[in-house]
Formats: sequence, C-alpha cells, structure tokens
Amino acid sequence: MKSKWLALFFVCALAALIGSYYALNIETNILDQAERERLGGNYIRLSDGVTHYELSGPKDGRVVVMVHGGTVPMWVWDRQVKALVDAGYRVLTYDQFGRGYSDRPEVKYDKALYARQWIELVDKLSLPDTFDLIGVSFGAATSVSVAAKHSARIRSLSLISPVINNFEVPGIFRVPIVGEFAAKIIGIDIIVKRFARLVEGSPDAGRYNRLFVEQASYEGFQRSLLSFLRSDALRDYRSEYEFVGRHNIPSLLIWGAEDDEINREMIDSIRSYMPNLAFARVNDAGHGIVMQEPEIVTYWLLDFLAEVGEAK
Repeated sequence: MKSKWLALFFVCALAALIGSYYALNIETNILDQAERERLGGNYIRLSDGVTHYELSGPKDGRVVVMVHGGTVPMWVWDRQVKALVDAGYRVLTYDQFGRGYSDRPEVKYDKALYARQWIELVDKLSLPDTFDLIGVSFGAATSVSVAAKHSARIRSLSLISPVINNFEVPGIFRVPIVGEFAAKIIGIDIIVKRFARLVEGSPDAGRYNRLFVEQASYEGFQRSLLSFLRSDALRDYRSEYEFVGRHNIPSLLIWGAEDDEINREMIDSIRSYMPNLAFARVNDAGHGIVMQEPEIVTYWLLDFLAEVGEAK
C-alpha cells in the first residue's frame, strides 16, 4: 500500500511540474512579417534568418558598428547612438539572433553564429570596408572575435565590460531536459531580476524593463538563450584578445569598478594581452554601465574615436 501511495505522489508531482512548465510559458507572440510591420523598424534576411537593424546618421559619415550583449537588445545603445549621430558618425546597431526583434532560428547559438551574422549584415548593407567597432559584455567578446578574423576591416575597437573567459553561468541551465524545465520555471525570473539590477538608477529604467520582458514573449527566446548558455559563446576568447593585441588595432576598454560579473582579474588579463589598450575605469559603476552612466560612456567613446580619426 505504501508503494502505491508513493507512486501516486510521484505521478502527481510530475503532473504538477509539467503543468507548471506549460502554465508559465510566456512566449505567447510570434515574430512574423505581420508582427514586424506592426513593430516597425528595418529588417534584412541573412542566411540564418531575419535581422532587425537600424542605420542612422549621414550617409558619408564614418561608420560605427555597435554590438549589444548576451541578453539586452540593440536599444541598450540608444543614448550613445544619438550622440554619435550628432557628432557626424553613421551608426549601425542590430539585434543579434535570439534577441530583440531578430529571428530565433533553430541553430546552435555559438561564436560562429554571431560572427557570421555580423559579417553578413555589414556586407549585405554594402557598407564601407572599414569600421569602428564597439561592443558591450558578450557583444565586446563578439567584437574581438570579429576583429581577430577581419582585422583589416577594423579601424578601431571599443570594449565595454567585455567578456574574456569563463563567464559564470548557472550549471543547471547546461543540463539537457533539466535546463529546459529550469529555464521555463525560474530562468526568466532570474534574467529579468538580473536586468533590473543592471538598469537600477537609470532614468530610462521603466522603459528598459518593459522592452526586456517584451523580447522574452516571442517564441524561441528561451530555446535560443539555453543554446547560447550551453555553447562556446561565453567560454574562452583569450586567443582572440591576444591576436588583436599583437596586431595593434587601436583599442579602448571601459570598465565599471563595481562590476560583479566582469571582475578586475579579467580586466587585468585583457590588458596583459593588449598592452597598448587605452583604459577608462569608471568608479561607482557596474556591469550596467552603458545604461546607468550613459554620459560617461559616451564621453569616452567620442574622445577615443576622435583620437583615432586624428591618428589616421
């Protein structure tokens, strides 16, 4: 009798877990052509899917390409884009696959995917051969990876809170099946709370939080996020940093001293690989520095880009 009650308990527990899995599904929207027409913006089809992008500024302006991080779409750059455009630059921002209004293709979300998306996008838009490249967090790692593969096309490289290796990822999300359940039941709550900390104190925090949650409502977001966490995307970029350092690409590193995700040891490691790197340490700023301290970030970017222009 006891074994029957135990079996019944496990069946009920499993049913409750499965019920929670489906009940907590927030992916209630589909990113199709009709939805994108409603949202507005610019879209282009690449080999892995549709990419959402914006190209702003004078057509004859010096081109700056900006790459967002692992979970925050291209609107992370809103303040910087305006300042760069006002200064005469032509600025390209875009949503990496799995984020914002870009597709969530059923592919492996690894280093190769993000580098491929970048090069296909700039080529298909018929932009000039040389760019100033700016990236934040994982987007900075992607930028370093791109610069290592296409160094002749990179005029300068600006890295903000950059990933280098062994970025901390909760181990539960890397376990097949278990990770899917965890992502559905607690995963979204975790990343939403993390994002809220990143924008705390920002005057645009309310808008940013709404947009962040919105992107998670589109089908495929959790699948793409799990693939991203399980791939090599957040693993090891040390060889790429070393390559860029050897080839003396003009580079800037901006880091918030209170960053609890990219620590001082990681920053020191990057600086050892890139000894000629210009370094801007910002006190009382953390991993959300682009949104929390937009004016400071913008100041350093404009100053650095101007210096590169004079050197050229």
